[in-house]
Amino acid sequence: MTSQMFAPDPWIATAEENARADVLVSRFVELEQQIARARAEQAQVLVGLAEVAAAQARRSGSESEYDFATRSMAAELGAAARIPDGTIRTRMGEALTLVVEFPTTFAALQAGRISEPHAKAIVAAGERLDDDSRAEYESIVLPRAEVMTAGQLRSLVRSVAERIDPVPLAVRHEEAMAQRGAWVSPLEDGMGEFRYVGPAVMVYAMHDRVTQMAVKNKAVARAAGTGDTRTLDHHRADVLTDLVLTGTPTAGDGLDAIRATVQVTIPVDTVTGIGDDAAFLTGYGPIDPDTARRLAGNAGMWVRLWQNKDTGALDTVDAYTPTAAQRRFLVARDEHCRFPGCRQPARRCDIDHTTPYSRGGPTAVTNTAHLCEAHHRLKHHSRWGMRQGPDGLTEYISPLGRVYAYKPTPMVRFEAEAEILMPDLHLSDDPPPF
Repeated sequence: MTSQMFAPDPWIATAEENARADVLVSRFVELEQQIARARAEQAQVLVGLAEVAAAQARRSGSESEYDFATRSMAAELGAAARIPDGTIRTRMGEALTLVVEFPTTFAALQAGRISEPHAKAIVAAGERLDDDSRAEYESIVLPRAEVMTAGQLRSLVRSVAERIDPVPLAVRHEEAMAQRGAWVSPLEDGMGEFRYVGPAVMVYAMHDRVTQMAVKNKAVARAAGTGDTRTLDHHRADVLTDLVLTGTPTAGDGLDAIRATVQVTIPVDTVTGIGDDAAFLTGYGPIDPDTARRLAGNAGMWVRLWQNKDTGALDTVDAYTPTAAQRRFLVARDEHCRFPGCRQPARRCDIDHTTPYSRGGPTAVTNTAHLCEAHHRLKHHSRWGMRQGPDGLTEYISPLGRVYAYKPTPMVRFEAEAEILMPDLHLSDDPPPF
């Protein structure tokens, strides 16, 4: 067991303020549940209107690909609600899919246990599955949706759907590659939008390289004292413009030497060609095995991970540079900032001592975890507390005394996939033994 003493208060909170804040937090959660229930009721209304339109079309013999009855109904609702009829048609289709094809997810939304963004994430990843597979998929992801943010859930549901889908990812990826391309759209005030769709590994690698360059560009501008007020997003956009139009960033200072970094977890059988299980791109989800093998073949270094076969906890990371072994271990275990809901990649985070080193906290993987700059500062300059168990399980204690428990992302993935591969295996949901 390791735990963190609270940092000195930078502000003083009275008992009355804490009591009021606690009530307001609870009320906000209640309102979120009411919104979810209202969204579920709206979905039912949209399904009802779609069914009325379908009955009218059948009775009049006017069924066609253009579907005039549905378009008319959407126009009727759009005019009454002051919403474009095209948006209404889209929402009708989404409502039909949710209510008819994902009844258990719809029931969870109806009960306020999940939000609309959670429901959309579940439907988006599982829509391609057949009826039997979809039921299994829902049974695995829904319990986790109730304790995860929508952002965390999106990564998990893609992984679970991939495990269940009978069509190999390599086949689907080949079909999806036909949709790659680049487009431009005009915006107001002399602006435009450039959109690129391509393999996820390439997209994430491009974004990582542009981000690294932007961070360095911003640091150089600040050191020069030029009064540069550009944000990181501004620098990203400017660096990307330089790269596309000139082939190299014009700022110099070694920016052109920066190379993209992506973290991909590949099953050993996939690496050797014995199997074709999907690999996992951190921050995105499953990628096809051929791409993963090409990445492995070109990697300057491999890191081997040993995962506990019973719990999914990461036991050991082995590499050939032992002086950085702990850092590699933590990047593999955490993947992201460990603060509740944060998705900042670990490589852009600080490694924080759960119990501060100045108070005797050891520099061990059981007492360290990744926190992004913002949450690192919050931990040390507020009454947010943190404690960590032996498997990397963390508990965060809010200033109001509320406790939020989080498992490392790879453990959550492992548990979900274990339910698919070993449906009779029970993995305990008991809280960590702190």
